[in-house]
Amino acid sequence: MPGLLTAIVAFAASSLGTRLFIDWLHARNLVAVENHRTMHTGAIPQGGGVPVVMAILATSLVMGAWTSDDWSIGSLALVLAILSGINDRVDLPPLVRLAVHAGAAMGAVALLPASVLILHGWLPWALDRLVVVLALVWFMNLYNFMDGIDGITGVETISITVGALIVGHVAGVPLDMDGLTLAILGASAGFLVWNWHKARIFLGDVGSIPLGFLAGFILLKLAASTSLAAALILPLYYLTDATLTLVRRLLRGEKVWEAHREHAYQRAARAVGSHAAIALRIAACNSVLIVLAVVALSLPMLAFAMAALTVATLMAHLEAIASRAKT
Repeated sequence: MPGLLTAIVAFAASSLGTRLFIDWLHARNLVAVENHRTMHTGAIPQGGGVPVVMAILATSLVMGAWTSDDWSIGSLALVLAILSGINDRVDLPPLVRLAVHAGAAMGAVALLPASVLILHGWLPWALDRLVVVLALVWFMNLYNFMDGIDGITGVETISITVGALIVGHVAGVPLDMDGLTLAILGASAGFLVWNWHKARIFLGDVGSIPLGFLAGFILLKLAASTSLAAALILPLYYLTDATLTLVRRLLRGEKVWEAHREHAYQRAARAVGSHAAIALRIAACNSVLIVLAVVALSLPMLAFAMAALTVATLMAHLEAIASRAKT
């Protein structure tokens, strides 16, 4: 019951705070303007990550005693939110952003048990930690890259947090940051109320980067304490779409850090004329991935193979929708 109350309070704080923030952003003309790279029309307030991050940190702090690790992760998320909020307005150089992201990732990974190999012995300790740091940097930027249609980041964050909580409790190894995870779940759902198509507000970098950092750290904790396969399965759609799109853009010689609308889900959303229809398909895929993450506790290889097939099916479906629109 206390856990459920944490999620409810975070939901209420995020939803109310976001609603008030919409007016505040409008009054100051802090909006995302429609252009050839965007998926929206008109001018939409951008910066909804501020009330979301504040709701997460305040709720998890008030509703449960924070450990020293919680303080560290919360502080790093706040630093990322401040940097990303500045970037929403000033457009900081990519190397500056990556340096801070890498510093936050190293700080987070340093909190993981030194005796545990996160990749479960696939690599020696030093390489294990290096790969994990790079993966967390990639994951928080991936979250930003994938925040390209209404509702998608809320759907993904809810899926990852629900999945991590379920897997941890089924395995009998609850995360030692369940309170923070529940606050992230509730706050993401509260934001989704205003970000569902047609969105009245966008997260901005100030929300997508710290949310990616927090979700990524939850997955690392899950991998370290419970199941590497489950931690890879839960975000597998995001990992697949973002990575394939990045590779395609690199091969075409494009500037991969620039905004675009070439993800499979974006092209499919344009084809059907509805962000919600695609977000619901992703939610359905993620629901299957949560089930398979639980299966991975006993049958990791089979579960991962089925997860890969599930994501491949969704990707093929989205590509087919996008292709039909061209004919």
